[in-house]
Amino acid sequence: MKNRNIVILFILLLAAAALPSMAGFLFTNPEQIYTGVVFNPIDGYTYLAKMQIGWSGDWLFTLPFTAKAGDGRLLYPFYITAGHILNLLHISIPIGFNLLRLMGYGFLLFMLQRLTSAIFSVGNRLKSSVFFLMAVGGGLGWLLLPFGKFGADFWVAEAFPFLSGLANAHFPLAIGLFLVIIVDRQNQNTAWRLILLSFCGLLLSVLSPFGYIVAAGVMGGSWLWEKLKKMSASLLPVLTVILSGAPYSIYQYWAVNSTPQLAAWTAQNQTPSPQVWDVILSFSPWLLLIVFCWRELIRSAEAPVVRRLIVWFLLGLILTIIPFNLQRRFMFGLSVPVTCLGMLALPYAAEKLRYSMQKMNTACLILVLPTPILLLVMTCSAIAARSPLYFIQRDEMDAIQWLSGQENGRALVLASDQTGSLLPAFSRLRVLYGHPFETIDADKEKDAVDSFYSGTMSLEESRTYLISNDVDWILYGPREKAAGLPVILNGKQPHRQMDSVGLFYVKELIP
Repeated sequence: MKNRNIVILFILLLAAAALPSMAGFLFTNPEQIYTGVVFNPIDGYTYLAKMQIGWSGDWLFTLPFTAKAGDGRLLYPFYITAGHILNLLHISIPIGFNLLRLMGYGFLLFMLQRLTSAIFSVGNRLKSSVFFLMAVGGGLGWLLLPFGKFGADFWVAEAFPFLSGLANAHFPLAIGLFLVIIVDRQNQNTAWRLILLSFCGLLLSVLSPFGYIVAAGVMGGSWLWEKLKKMSASLLPVLTVILSGAPYSIYQYWAVNSTPQLAAWTAQNQTPSPQVWDVILSFSPWLLLIVFCWRELIRSAEAPVVRRLIVWFLLGLILTIIPFNLQRRFMFGLSVPVTCLGMLALPYAAEKLRYSMQKMNTACLILVLPTPILLLVMTCSAIAARSPLYFIQRDEMDAIQWLSGQENGRALVLASDQTGSLLPAFSRLRVLYGHPFETIDADKEKDAVDSFYSGTMSLEESRTYLISNDVDWILYGPREKAAGLPVILNGKQPHRQMDSVGLFYVKELIP
């Protein structure tokens, strides 16, 4: 990174991504422990749970938030392998997760710099702005806040680089690998180049199967464009990317449909795309610039990387409207081509409107900055306030550690929905409910858990519920007490008491 401004921006962006977790670890005290998640804690705990599988010595994935998880499959090897490595290095999972997250975002920033350099010449006045705007992502979704809504740029983490860097490690790493393919030099079919493309295709299929599909589509679409335009185009790089990622993609499809539990999980895993108007708003002003200057962009697509960006942009928009329960996943990295093409269109728009390009650049910067700033402020504020979504009580952690010593560490524990999301993230304990997607029959299980803790479930119903589900322990802590008092616990003494957390052994309650 020769450009001094880009180096400074790189450091500042990485520091911004690290800020929430640094605040969390600093705000940890003897009574409240930061869990390590930054954005969307409910999903964040699923990543910790996958790492916990590896930490415990296992390699096969089973659903951590379901009582009867079924047979294991070689899924999520990235996080499971990370768990093994962290255990070997004696690094805690919360710290390790954040190190991986920042490494992933750092790699993405490096590849965004490579993309910027591949398109914009040295000395181009827009170069630093393009890098920064692609790195932060975001659009005009903040305009919805006065109406009590969040634009897609506040929650579709796989689409926006900065948001992806806050959410997890695999989103930014996968987008970065895709950019390695995009920026790759065309028509240089050396052995090392093909090995690199094979590695990227394989790892991309492991990290993001939908990202792999988009990458294969972009490579194929770009090749077709070049053939139709009678340009020099080689099919070998396209086939290399497709064939390298195909084996694991096929295996993954088989794996998620090969057990009833994983098939049920896939069926209820609904991630539809945002509304069309939301997409337009969250990707503006770039979409407006692209539409305004689309002819100029097509005519200027002489460089292979620009053609690939155009194909990525078009393919991403088309795939997100296909009727499919996971269609939002196809928004993978979409902010990158949208922002880059929008900035490529900026000089043409300035010329058409007879307006200063620098002033338009400044206006775009002012319009999109509120989203990443607000994301950072809201996340840091929630962590600074020690929200229970981000912190676990010392008593709860002590209870988890004690339970992990019972029943070979795989006991089935009944807990409230919030505690149910924490238990698999910090142990191999099983729960009845913990996640809206990764718990089978999630709505039914959550209703039953809520009914049990609120006291609306009768004594006989409670006994039947506990016996039919083979529950080993009932956890009754601050989060559970906020819901009410279970009828079956009324007047009973816990088997084990950790200050504010009581642990009731079901076999003692129901002899």
